[in-house]
Amino acid sequence: MTKENIILYARLLRNIFETTDAMEIARQLQYEVRFVDADIRSIKANTYRYEDGSKAIFINKRYDNISRNVLCAHELGHAVFNHEHKHNYKGKNLKNEYDVNLFAVALLFDDSFNIPLVKMSNYALQSILDKNINPPL
Repeated sequence: MTKENIILYARLLRNIFETTDAMEIARQLQYEVRFVDADIRSIKANTYRYEDGSKAIFINKRYDNISRNVLCAHELGHAVFNHEHKHNYKGKNLKNEYDVNLFAVALLFDDSFNIPLVKMSNYALQSILDKNINPPL
């Protein structure tokens, strides 16, 4: 999928569901959204595919609502692009991580950046997301 198509798809979902609430979009797309209580060093969020093909997004409940939404948007990208979670941890598949970071930023934010989304590096996209994730208390 091209960068332009990823952005269009994220914006289409945002427009169809009339929200930037990634958890609501995930639920509308029939993905289970679950909250877990875990040390943030072990899990922030992840996507899991069950044997029957259904998917769940797990989000650490220690984060505030804004952070949960950002984490969910990233994981929603993995879910809609059918990425296998085991291949997307800590930069092992940079193309997949770039795609979901682009998807998450396009889903959550308007085009109010000084650089077009299609020209942003993964570092820039990840920085935008990270700036909107507050460490748990």
